[in-house]
Amino acid sequence: MKVVLLALLASALALGTCQDFEAFAEIYAPYLRFHHTQGEDGYCFPHNASDYYDVRGSGDPSRQCNLDYQSVKDGLVPTYWHAQICRYMYISYWSFYGYNHKCDLIGGERDAFWESLVIKVRDWDLDPRMHEVRFSQKDGWYTRIPGHYETRDETHPVAYVGKANHGFYHDDGGTNTCCYYEDTRNPGDPNQYMETWLNLVELKNGTEDWMMDPDTSVWGGLQVPTLRPDFDLCNLNGCTGSHVQICGTCGCAKSDIGDEPF
Repeated sequence: MKVVLLALLASALALGTCQDFEAFAEIYAPYLRFHHTQGEDGYCFPHNASDYYDVRGSGDPSRQCNLDYQSVKDGLVPTYWHAQICRYMYISYWSFYGYNHKCDLIGGERDAFWESLVIKVRDWDLDPRMHEVRFSQKDGWYTRIPGHYETRDETHPVAYVGKANHGFYHDDGGTNTCCYYEDTRNPGDPNQYMETWLNLVELKNGTEDWMMDPDTSVWGGLQVPTLRPDFDLCNLNGCTGSHVQICGTCGCAKSDIGDEPF
């Protein structure tokens, strides 16, 4: 059924009758898996960015941390997306967190953070199929090719979410430290997950006030996705950091395409 729908969507887009890519974004939206103790001891689930923006705009400086798993399971929390066609179709998905917990006894803590996952759709106009997936983690990212990441129901890439700093990874693991690949992410028996396609909000001018607001003070000095350089999906690369796995940024250590253009 999804194959037929993709073919119809591709034909419609090629003819110019599908303008906003919304159906494609839904088909390829990621399936997020959380650590088994996420939601406990101040370790947050994704947050509604509009709610956070309004709270900070009202002058409330209190910590904003979503500890309610049911809110993400039931699709009450948005995932933000943006699509662009270059040589291929690219779709980015962004999760917002009101708070990042310490990843060890002294480091990693901050209010407000964004993490992203980007997919490449090859032959989008004839025979659409998901190919590379770019997983981002705080200051870095890396890319995996088909067969080197998991999928849910064939079209939804699976991303394991770091417990403290909320980076996206293609696998579980981690030793609960601040080293690049070590933010622990082991779903375990609770199997806490988020079907992001249940609540997708497009990142574009006019959707929500915060999306084009350049005021970084709201987000603790960070820029919103729409105003960041990597919002241009036609100019991304495959990884950043060391090609050898070290404690610091080393996304290229697990990138299947190195730092070549994504």
